[in-house]
Amino acid sequence: MKLLAAIDFSELTEPVVKEASRLAEALQAELILLHVRPPVSPALDLYPETEIVTLPAGGDPLPDGALPTDGDRLQDIAEPLRAMGIPTTAITIAGDEVESIISEHLKNNADMIVMGSHGHGALFHLLVGSVSEGVVRRARCPVLIVPAAIR
Repeated sequence: MKLLAAIDFSELTEPVVKEASRLAEALQAELILLHVRPPVSPALDLYPETEIVTLPAGGDPLPDGALPTDGDRLQDIAEPLRAMGIPTTAITIAGDEVESIISEHLKNNADMIVMGSHGHGALFHLLVGSVSEGVVRRARCPVLIVPAAIR
C-alpha cells in the first residue's frame, strides 16, 4: 500500500505528517512525501508563501551557508520517518498544486492521499479556490483531509 502526503511547509505540515505516519505504520504502507512549489504569482512575481526576510541590524553579516532548499526541508521531515521503519520517499516538484498532486498520485499508484486544509473563509475560497477541494474532486483514491484545527 502507498500513501501520498502532500505538504506545503505551513503550520499544517506537522499534523499532516503525523497523521500520514500513523496511517503508514498501522497499514504497513510506503509513504510518499510530496511538496509542490506553486508557480510564480503573476501579480507580484513571488511565490504565494514567500516571506519577507529582514537583514540583521547594524550591518552584521548574514549567517554563512545557503538557506535550506525545499528538497532539504523535505528530507529533514523524511529522515525521522525512515528511522521509525516507514519506507519514505520525498519528492519536490514545481507546478500547479492540484495538477501536480493528482499527477504524482497516478504516477506512483498511491492508494490514499493525505493533505491539509487551511480552512480559509468563503470569500478566499471563491476568489482563489481550494487545493484540497480540487484534489478531492479529481483523485481516484480516498483523500484524507487534516483540518487546520488539529494540532
